[in-house]
Amino acid sequence: MKLFTVTLLLFLTPFFVHSQIEAKTKDGREVILNNNGTWIYSDSLCNYFIKTKTYSNGKSVVYANNSIKVKGEGENSGLEIMLMKTSQSIVFTITTLDKEIWCVDKTTIATVEFTNGKTIDLQQMGNENCNGDFSCFLSEVMENNKELKKLCKYMIKSITIAYTINNSESTVTNSVKTTFTTGDAYRVKTIMECLANK
Repeated sequence: MKLFTVTLLLFLTPFFVHSQIEAKTKDGREVILNNNGTWIYSDSLCNYFIKTKTYSNGKSVVYANNSIKVKGEGENSGLEIMLMKTSQSIVFTITTLDKEIWCVDKTTIATVEFTNGKTIDLQQMGNENCNGDFSCFLSEVMENNKELKKLCKYMIKSITIAYTINNSESTVTNSVKTTFTTGDAYRVKTIMECLANK
């Protein structure tokens, strides 16, 4: 009953209507209070955001049940983020939504800025391509566990990637910055936490 009262009060208070609130029940379980008056246990969020697929050979992969599309400033700009966990690491894949040619290679860096002002650089570790597909594998084995911990702990403000276009005359580098909404940042952080704890 006390949880219902707290939820109702937060729902009716205009200050809280625009964001999710973290709270604890009387027995100590953490809950997320939504802006529409509903709530969910924090540990249930992982069941909502991620799925596990087990193959016939016994190996399994855990992945976000939906990609996260972050709109850019232009009509056809922005990023699509796909997250999954293999036996070795968490795979953080970023694909540009722009239909232009965006090339990435082993020197391509994605700079992640968090809402607290901290930044990290992620190294492109996937195949070289001109489809704008950037992949980073995060784990202790890959020696970037600090970056993984920050992606699990902080909300992303923006991601900037320096794409290159090579032609017969020159190489052009174009840095593209995409700013995240609070909802997009929350989903990335929550899914990263879920995958890291799986």
